[in-house]
Amino acid sequence: MSTTDWTTLESETSTTAPQCVNCGNQVTRQFARVFGDNRDVVHACPDCSTYREMKTSSFIPEQHR
Repeated sequence: MSTTDWTTLESETSTTAPQCVNCGNQVTRQFARVFGDNRDVVHACPDCSTYREMKTSSFIPEQHR
């Protein structure tokens, strides 16, 4: 019987969750798809803005809209 070295996945290097560029809060990928810009970059999250501001895209810079 052979033994195989098993290594755990390091969450920081293998998968990265999106973060709000305004405050650095971690958000889900689904949140980034809904409230992020065309590249799923989140410019505001519930911790640093209101949902009304996020829906009106007032936090997204003009070049990313």
